[in-house]
Amino acid sequence: MNLINKNVESIDPAMVTQLKLADGTLMPQAAMGTFHSDNPDLEAAMEDIILEAIRLGYRHLDCATAYQNEEVVGRAISKAIENGLVIREEIFVLSKLWNKNMKPEEVIPSLDQTLKDLGLEYLDMYLVHWPWPNYHEPGSAGDAVNAHAVPYIHEDFMSVWEKMTELKKSGKVKNIGTSNQTQKTMELLLRDTDHFNRPSYNQMELHPLFQQQDFVKYLISEKVVPSGYMSLGSPRRPGRDRFAEHQADILHPVIQQVAGETGMTPPEVCLSWAHQREQKNVGYVAMAERSEWIKSNLACATKEGLSNNQYIKINGDGSDENLGINTNNRLIWGQVFFWPEARLLGHDRDLLWNDVQIFETELDYHKFRSAAVKFYEIWKETAVDLRINYS
Repeated sequence: MNLINKNVESIDPAMVTQLKLADGTLMPQAAMGTFHSDNPDLEAAMEDIILEAIRLGYRHLDCATAYQNEEVVGRAISKAIENGLVIREEIFVLSKLWNKNMKPEEVIPSLDQTLKDLGLEYLDMYLVHWPWPNYHEPGSAGDAVNAHAVPYIHEDFMSVWEKMTELKKSGKVKNIGTSNQTQKTMELLLRDTDHFNRPSYNQMELHPLFQQQDFVKYLISEKVVPSGYMSLGSPRRPGRDRFAEHQADILHPVIQQVAGETGMTPPEVCLSWAHQREQKNVGYVAMAERSEWIKSNLACATKEGLSNNQYIKINGDGSDENLGINTNNRLIWGQVFFWPEARLLGHDRDLLWNDVQIFETELDYHKFRSAAVKFYEIWKETAVDLRINYS
């Protein structure tokens, strides 16, 4: 399969919308995603894909330890520099601390390994990938269980954040941020940070059928740049993240209608909405494999493809007459990250995100867990039909 077409003309990176971080740093709005750890068929082509993305004009690369391919991305960056396509300062490289390494003593070594794998001396942005140390092994199925999983415990997160702050002070990382936070966990983090070590960016699931409008507005009001992954509804997401309730963004009738009106593809409509939302103050991450698709994803960050009426059809305008198409169609339920008490309250789709089990200290969680055991025993003895297994 020939994915790369050198006849596709590049886009001038200067045409791509830039987002301003709190310290004044400019970050390209469109990021080239590098996630493929659960798509081994792409592994052999990944280096060429990333190199092609840089040739075509991408200057923002979204990486992560969990993606298991930072060495591959590093080789592509090195080739791009050697071939004169870019200099290091022209590329905004972002990576993420994986949950398995969310221990204070492992934060700095993890960043050092990422820099070694990417062949870089510094990162432009380093994120804490998730709000807690719960993890699954690559390729895990949706029923994977981590016996050591815990809910969000703020004092533990802050012990990791202190090391993130050290990395910023050292210059190995220019900016620090978060990913997959909820508004409540972000409020706690902002409460306990100062001008220097406040997060400047939060990456989160965002697409037309899952817009998180209130949270996006909150982040912007706090000068934290929001950016969306799964911008196209992630049609190649792992099987563990597929459920019968899910809807496909690119097949939604409004997306299809706007595509017909504009001559754009449904993916281009989704990314044009991502580009234009909140006065172009929200980023997006998208991955593509073919030169034509790579270019079209990036081009959406260079122009307004939607009229105001078309944008409102997707986004809504806050009125009952124009609600938009947001259906709360969350794709990442995160069931592989659940802790023992999580299922005592709520539906699987919402458990990870409903903020009902957030704790300031480990002692607070210990008290809750002790009470939960007693609660479950009484529930099990008295309920007519108890379908939850908690142990």
